Amino acid sequence: MKLTVHNIVGALPRRAEAEHFETLAKSDAVEIKRIISAGHTTPEGEWYDQVRNEWVMVAHGAARMIVEGESEELTLNVGDWVLIPAGCRHRVTWTTPETETVWLAVHLS
Repeated sequence: MKLTVHNIVGALPRRAEAEHFETLAKSDAVEIKRIISAGHTTPEGEWYDQVRNEWVMVAHGAARMIVEGESEELTLNVGDWVLIPAGCRHRVTWTTPETETVWLAVHLS
């Protein structure tokens, strides 16, 4: 079997008005995505509220997010990760506008 090497911060798509979501691998139990933000945030008043646990890491750039009911934002720099339990409402409040923020997100049951 021939394996192919990929790079999480390589071959970034051109900047777009919307965030870019790309599924890298998927099974019944796990889905791995690359998310590319360039100054993007969660629209005001909207929250992510997922049915699966989400492990997310910043591989390039930086971001801030907040959990509903909390007053302090979480800051994520390169290499920082957080496990977001299913049903934990959260939103992205800032990503680096001058460069892409590349997230590695793993959704698991």
